[in-house]
Amino acid sequence: MKSPKRLFLFFLFLFFVVNLLQSAYTGLLEDEAYYWVWSNHLAWGYFDHPPLVALFIWLGGLVFEGELGVRLMSVFSFTLVLWFMWKTIEEPGKEQHVRLFFTLVISLALMQVYGFVSTPDTPLMLFTAVFFYTYKRFLQDDRLKNSVLLGISMAALVYSKYHGVLIIGFIVLSNFRMLLNPRFWVAAVFGFMLFIPHLFWQYENGFPSFVYHLKDRAYKPYELGFTLNHLLNVVVVAGITFPVIYAAFWKKKAQNLLERSFKFSVYGFVLFFLLTSFRSQPQAQWLAAMLIPLGIFIFPYFIHNEGARKWLYRLGFAQLGLVVIARILLAVPAASPVVLEPHWADLWVPEVKEKTNSLPLVFVNSYQNASIYNFYTGIDTHSYGIPRGRKSQYALLDTEEAVQGRSVYAIGKQLTEHSFLTRKMDQDLYGYAIDPFRSFQHIECIIDLESLEMRPGQEVRIPFKLINTYDIALNFENIRLMGVFQNRKKLVLEEFELDFPYLKSMKAHETRELEAVFIVPDTLQNPGITFRVGASFNNLPAGIQGNKVLVNFVPRK
Repeated sequence: MKSPKRLFLFFLFLFFVVNLLQSAYTGLLEDEAYYWVWSNHLAWGYFDHPPLVALFIWLGGLVFEGELGVRLMSVFSFTLVLWFMWKTIEEPGKEQHVRLFFTLVISLALMQVYGFVSTPDTPLMLFTAVFFYTYKRFLQDDRLKNSVLLGISMAALVYSKYHGVLIIGFIVLSNFRMLLNPRFWVAAVFGFMLFIPHLFWQYENGFPSFVYHLKDRAYKPYELGFTLNHLLNVVVVAGITFPVIYAAFWKKKAQNLLERSFKFSVYGFVLFFLLTSFRSQPQAQWLAAMLIPLGIFIFPYFIHNEGARKWLYRLGFAQLGLVVIARILLAVPAASPVVLEPHWADLWVPEVKEKTNSLPLVFVNSYQNASIYNFYTGIDTHSYGIPRGRKSQYALLDTEEAVQGRSVYAIGKQLTEHSFLTRKMDQDLYGYAIDPFRSFQHIECIIDLESLEMRPGQEVRIPFKLINTYDIALNFENIRLMGVFQNRKKLVLEEFELDFPYLKSMKAHETRELEAVFIVPDTLQNPGITFRVGASFNNLPAGIQGNKVLVNFVPRK
């Protein structure tokens, strides 16, 4: 191990083996199961994110089944992240500080998660590292080959997660003169051309990702806790080493354009998501990609500052102990004093399977439950979206068609009038059998108005379009159109049936002009309330067929 190269490869191999074992012996997170469902339906895009995470999982599934198949590419990906970070560091004599580099990697706490977990941040971390490496090469020599490689890495960033656009933007902000370089525009145009298949997929499907993230996403009324949570996340992603990590970042000055790009990226992530905290509750993983430029940038500082280096070793080894304990608790449920997410499925999936006689399940408002149940049982599932929640990839898949006309079990925490099935952590799940199951959740109920004016206690007549998007005719024996009032937090305040006695059937792709006629409930007078028209099937709650329209309440006369 006296050879720096061999020492580096040894540590790289050690991380690889540990992550491989962790992947095989740790239960799936619910989001991982959701992305696994995507991987069974490969496409150029998905409702929530671009497609690379699904491709990664699909590739792993070609080699292994189960959890290891879902995570295999994550293990390889993390190994490559470390390699590209090392190659990007421009520090003479870095080979003499291999142990310091891996201590720094351990000190960037959140990075450890992406050594085995499969989420969109997994390919994002990889291609962030690749992007900075190709940017370094481009700055050294902007010949056509490096322009093409830069363009490929730019496309891969955005194919990983839309946050990749931020990284590209921060690089441009750090080096505006690059906009005058024709070779940079070659890279940008080439990267955009590679991204066209995803944009075309968005166009064909009605831009579901853009509509969700920019319009329909549940932005909550601002709370100070959102901003405080973001500031806490900045600390959490670095772990207990955060004092020395951020002190090094603050004290080190950028010496060249590459280091300037690292500095801009870290500041950019912190400030951008600080601003978004005024619209929604931030999540720690949103900051994951900034750990790549942060680690590369501060590594030379620890080489040249003995005092900081000693503290990094002390806190880094302490953090290593915490990481080892956390990994053991994740993989060994019996050793954990608390029930962690990878252990959840073992507690409720077998019981539900037994009580529902292994029937296909229709989960109300839970794409995560539908995904994890499908993964661990192989039984067909479908997620039925309701206004209290949101649409998901299940709105674009053929899972509704797969359960049509079959005997199924509907299950959800909302179905409290039916049989209790099991308790899943902090929620009770109820359900009932439906035979046969019939639903048409993709019909549309569109109100073409910017806002509605209502007076409590009085009758209103709201015009809307009912659109049959299916290739078959509908009959309304099993369909009830519903009016739904919600508050700013999407809580359903009122849900009631709308009366359409003469509506018996609709032809395929037919559009009807209808009026929702009802008495406005007296209890609805607060600001921020919205109204929509939805459809109910098999006595389930109303679905997400209609657009939300803001209601302006006027006082009684």
